[in-house]
Amino acid sequence: MSAATGSLKQLAVLAAKQAEWQKAIELNQAILEKEPTDVGALNRLGVSHLQLNQVAEAKKAFKVAIGLDKFNTIAKKNLDKLNQSDSTNQTLTFSKQQFIEESGKTKVIELHRLAGKQVLETLSVGTKCQFMCKKRFISIETNGTYIGALPEDISFRLSKLIQNGNQYECYIRSVSSSTCSVYVRELFRSEDNLDVSSFPINRSAHFAGDDIDDSLLKEDAALEYAGFENEEAEETEEPADLE
Repeated sequence: MSAATGSLKQLAVLAAKQAEWQKAIELNQAILEKEPTDVGALNRLGVSHLQLNQVAEAKKAFKVAIGLDKFNTIAKKNLDKLNQSDSTNQTLTFSKQQFIEESGKTKVIELHRLAGKQVLETLSVGTKCQFMCKKRFISIETNGTYIGALPEDISFRLSKLIQNGNQYECYIRSVSSSTCSVYVRELFRSEDNLDVSSFPINRSAHFAGDDIDDSLLKEDAALEYAGFENEEAEETEEPADLE
């Protein structure tokens, strides 16, 4: 891989991390113009098309990747998921606008105590979830099926706010066979909670928009693209009893 191509790959990965899917498409296409057999770029291109609901283009990219490498697990799994979605009419994509961030009112949260792989693989990004308040945790469910739990500190805070009248909505933000995050948004703040932020801002937190996680720049590195595969996921344990 040339230095120029490597730089484009870094930009393509960053664009995907920031959900700038059209930009990711253009960058991966630029890589393929220089290196038409770059299977990694084809996989990223396919997933980026998918996020914009360009299913035909996504399938084409994955098929080309398999044509170049018939044992490529990433392309095969993604294509299988697309073919399955055709028969079940599942919604597989989301737009960045669906998960608008509002300071203090929204948060993307990585779930703990996840359900097993068999449950996670049935989920789709954008699926609405329900809060189930337990003794120490808020568990996240969809259609009566347990998915995972909010971290203990967040569970404690939101439980108190809910008891005092706040209302929230929750959607699957990203999912793979071993991870799941949700987007939580405050819908209503009660009078008792008027001066209480649902998600306080950590003033000491640092974020540099041009920082790139080096681990994502390795071949076949993992990016959470709406539940579509970018690397082999390990089996997950069944959740412990939250009661």
